[in-house]
Amino acid sequence: MPLSINFYKETRKKLLNLIEEKDLEGFLVTNPANIFYFTGFFYVTNERPSGFYLSKNNKSKLFIPLLEKENSENLKIDDINIYEEYPGEISPYSFMANNISEKKIGTDIKNIDVLNLIKNNFEELNYKTELEKFRFEKLEEEINLIVEAAKYADLTLEYLKECAKDMINQNVNERELVKICTEYAKNKMLKKLPKDFDETPCNVVATIHSGPRGAFPHGKSLSRVPRKNETLICGVGACIGGLYAESGVTFILGDPNKDQEKIMIGMKEVNDEVVKNLKDGVICEDINKIASNIYIDHGYTDYVRHRIGHGMGFEGHEAPWLSPGDKTVLRKNMVFSNEPGIYRPNVDGYRTISTMIVEVDSGKQIPSFLDKNIEERIIDLN
Repeated sequence: MPLSINFYKETRKKLLNLIEEKDLEGFLVTNPANIFYFTGFFYVTNERPSGFYLSKNNKSKLFIPLLEKENSENLKIDDINIYEEYPGEISPYSFMANNISEKKIGTDIKNIDVLNLIKNNFEELNYKTELEKFRFEKLEEEINLIVEAAKYADLTLEYLKECAKDMINQNVNERELVKICTEYAKNKMLKKLPKDFDETPCNVVATIHSGPRGAFPHGKSLSRVPRKNETLICGVGACIGGLYAESGVTFILGDPNKDQEKIMIGMKEVNDEVVKNLKDGVICEDINKIASNIYIDHGYTDYVRHRIGHGMGFEGHEAPWLSPGDKTVLRKNMVFSNEPGIYRPNVDGYRTISTMIVEVDSGKQIPSFLDKNIEERIIDLN
C-alpha cells in the first residue's frame, strides 16, 4: 500500500482516543473517504454501502458486499463480514448493526433514515462526534502524496503550454486538448509509480474553457477551438494513492490587452495574499474575506462566482472550506485549494488554481507553475 502500516495504526489510534473521550464502546464508519483513511481499503463507491467498525479494544471489522470479497483479502482487519447484495432482503446497514455486539457506539452516518433504521440495535448511537475533523490536519505521508500528485497536475499545464500553439493552429478543440494533455501526464505518472499503487486511485483529469466559455466556472469542455487573443482556462486535478491535489492557470492566446493584463495582475495579487495569510490560527472565512477585499479594490466584485478555496485530501473537495460561514481555525498541515476567479459573462473568464499547505507563519503553495511570471502564461499563436 502507498501509505504504511504505521499510518493506519496512527489513524486508528486517533479513533480509539475519540471512542474513549466520548465514553463509547466502538465506532462505525461508513463514509468511503473515512474507510480509506482508517483501513486502506479502496473500492469503487456505488449504491452498495461498506462499513468499518473499531471496538474500544482495538478489534476491527469490515462490512462489504460480496463483489468486494477478493478485493479485501490482504487488509489488516480482524473480521470481514460479507452481505450478498444491495438492497437485499435485509438492509446492509441492518446487517452491520446486527453484527456489532457493543451497545454504545459512535458513527459518521448522517442520513436520518439510516439512523432510524439501526438505532434500536443500540442503547446509544452518537452521530455528533465530529469525526470528519480527524482528516483536517494531514499526516506527513498524506502530504507527501499530495505534493507528488501536484507535480502531475503541473505537468499537464506544462505540456499544454508547450504544445498549445501547434495544436490550436491545427484546430484541436477543448475536449481534444484535455484528452491529449491529461493522457500525457497520466502516462508519465503510471510509468513512475511502483506496483504498490496499482489498486489505489491514481489519475489526472482536467477541464479547458476558452473565450466566452471561460465565464462558466464549472462548464464542460466543448468541441470549440480556442481562438487568437482569447483566454483559455485549464484546471487540473491529480490523484496519487487516493490523495488529491489541484493546479490551474489562465493562458492568454496572444498579446494581452490592457483589460486582460489588469485582471491577470489582480488575480496574482489575490493568490499571493491568500498564500501569505494561510497560517496557523487564522479563521477559514477570514481567508475568503482577504480575497474579497482585493476583488473590491480592483472593482471585480460583480464577476466573482465562488469562494476562494476548499479542503483536499482523500476527497477532491472536503471540509473545511475557505468560505463565508466556516469558523474553523486553521492548523498546521491542513491542505486547501486556492482558486481566484473572475468571470465576465459573454466575454471571458480568468482562474488560477493551486494547492496550499497551512504552516506556522504563512501558507506554502505546492504547485510550481503559478510561481512563474505572468508573461509565462502567454501563448503566441503566430
